[in-house]
Amino acid sequence: MNIESFIEHEKIKGELYNLCKFNRLPTGILLLGPEGCGKFKLGIKFIKKLLKIDILTHPDIYFLFPLPNLPKSSKLTDYFYNKWHNFLVNQPYGSFLDWKKKIHYENKDCKISLEQLEEALKMINLKSYELSHKVVIFWMLEHLNINAANKLLNVLDSPPKQVFFLFIGENEKLILPTLKSRLLIIKFQLISNKSIEKYLILKFNLSKKRAQNIVSVSEGNLNTIFKSLKNKKNTLNINFIFWMRMLFNLKNKIDSLLIWSSQINSWNRDKKKSFLLFSLEIFRIAHRYKYDKNYINPFFNYKNFNWKQFCIYINTKKVSIINYLISDVIKGIDRYYFFLFNFLDLSFNINKILFNKL
Repeated sequence: MNIESFIEHEKIKGELYNLCKFNRLPTGILLLGPEGCGKFKLGIKFIKKLLKIDILTHPDIYFLFPLPNLPKSSKLTDYFYNKWHNFLVNQPYGSFLDWKKKIHYENKDCKISLEQLEEALKMINLKSYELSHKVVIFWMLEHLNINAANKLLNVLDSPPKQVFFLFIGENEKLILPTLKSRLLIIKFQLISNKSIEKYLILKFNLSKKRAQNIVSVSEGNLNTIFKSLKNKKNTLNINFIFWMRMLFNLKNKIDSLLIWSSQINSWNRDKKKSFLLFSLEIFRIAHRYKYDKNYINPFFNYKNFNWKQFCIYINTKKVSIINYLISDVIKGIDRYYFFLFNFLDLSFNINKILFNKL
């Protein structure tokens, strides 16, 4: 079995592929589901299967995606499309916020505009370059502006021949009912935790415990999971050591902890999660190492950090409490709680736990 099949919706993939096989393709399909469920990646695979091609950089394929409201410029167009194709390849599970960060407009409103749609319509009215269909792919349909939506309704009422529309969306409530009524809607759920765990173990050679931990705090969101795996361990190591040194000498390091916590607070959500996930894993490794000296030591190359001494302060009950506290802070990141206060509270609690007899 292909390892990737663990994190793909095999039943939905079969249904989509049968549409190609039996020539039952509707004018438009909406793949609808939460962030990180894999709908966009599966949609891309479907288009490749439909058109019998390996790449999507083709004149018969047109992407529409949310952009800021800016003056028209060929340089800007090239800039956004270069960014888009990079995003498409490197972040197939990426979110709307990831895209806005990619183009450096995270604090601006971004929409799929009427002008973008009209450009796409010009393309589909031209003779097909070589493929069986022309394809227009709308990413984040809920961010289609109202003028573009009204124009699109007219197009779908009298669709051009040999043109297929693929729509990707997350928030069904923000999509016009009249638009949904004209599309075949396929709804996605998050991949099951067990399937993701199997995939992480087989693909990345992770321990079962680490795989379970990553999935549980990421709540099955593949976007968050893959970002956690991409982070550079070296930076995480250094920050974890710095954190522990402050906690082991907290009376003299309060000011340093406040300054450093403010720096952590400036990180983006994914970086915060990755650091806390990594820290949680280190506490678990320390617990295992305490009872098995042959177990992996993640800090053997670091001077001025006494790993054996650190492990003395760890036991089963302490790790269980620390696991609960860190996991709770990670979940609060997505709920936009006050991270700085939560992180400081976590630091003080870990300090107490390490030095108390439990």
